[in-house]
Amino acid sequence: MVRVLFFVAFLCCAQFTFAQPAVYIPAAQTNNADDIAAFMNKHYQTDDEKISAIYNWITSNIKYDADSIHYVILDEDNEQRVSVALRRKRGVCENFAAIFNDLCRKSGIQSFAIEGYTRQSGSIDRVPHVWCAAFADGEWNFYDPTWDAGYVRNGSFIEHRQNNFFRISPAVFIQTHLPFDPMFQFLNYPVTYKEFASGNSSEQNEKNYFNYKDSIDSFKKMTGMQQYLSSIDRIKNSKWPASKIDTKLKRLQLEIEVRYQDRDIALYDSSVADYNHAIDLLNSFYTYKNNQFQPAKSNEEIQTLFRNIRKLVTNANANLKEVNLSKATLALNTGDLQQKLDDLLVNVKQQESFLKNQLSQVK
Repeated sequence: MVRVLFFVAFLCCAQFTFAQPAVYIPAAQTNNADDIAAFMNKHYQTDDEKISAIYNWITSNIKYDADSIHYVILDEDNEQRVSVALRRKRGVCENFAAIFNDLCRKSGIQSFAIEGYTRQSGSIDRVPHVWCAAFADGEWNFYDPTWDAGYVRNGSFIEHRQNNFFRISPAVFIQTHLPFDPMFQFLNYPVTYKEFASGNSSEQNEKNYFNYKDSIDSFKKMTGMQQYLSSIDRIKNSKWPASKIDTKLKRLQLEIEVRYQDRDIALYDSSVADYNHAIDLLNSFYTYKNNQFQPAKSNEEIQTLFRNIRKLVTNANANLKEVNLSKATLALNTGDLQQKLDDLLVNVKQQESFLKNQLSQVK
């Protein structure tokens, strides 16, 4: 969601500032985030300087794609959002926020891309929007490079750089931007959707106290899966109208499903690799057996080979068990591989028995 021409709601709660001078980076260094971040780290020292340079470069060089104003790519990851927008020098709010977030992190600055709803001229926008928060000088502040790059008028994007939504405190920013996840308000008394919609965002109820600092610290230590699950819980418990969060929750559930499936595939592939390795070891024994046990090996060497086969089968079975316990909606079929592992163990037992008989006859 881009800022529209008639936007006036922010006049009452923040001092408008003109955009700072544009940051010049040689064109050859602006096609990927690593090169841009390297430039920022080389030419700017403090976190505030880097954030300012990143923000002003984005608002000067990335144009809003008015043709895609309502276009959301659900399966596009952050790397794609960044790389595509940098290549085209064009994007929507998701791209603006993803670039800012990526450059901050690659410059050693804590940052989040945050999704939610915005309020303009007293009304809630119909389409969700994406902005950012970054940590510098011991505090979190908000940044909306999309809205400071310009505005849309009659379906066309008008470049109009300002710094009206640069380094805005949480208490002020909440008047126009409401995150889906209340943790990303960075407030000890989170505002509900009802309060946001009515413009009443200043009430503080002691019963609703929320230690966002501790929550953020815990969040950063979580795995990606844990972060998605915790975000779903907070959103569901934050008094949103169901119609406003339905799509967001579906997207989070999709991310979780993808992670479950990626995990399952990795476990399954690991089981296949262990099985193939075990087969190779067993085939090496068959070759040794067919060559009349020449060149000679010690009993310990042969027993070690069988132990390694069993260890590989045990690891493969453990991974398949995890796959079978998966919470993924689309489950992998492990039956064929499980049967092959069972058959392999039968063959191993037969060869171990054969070897035992051979050794007893030698004695």
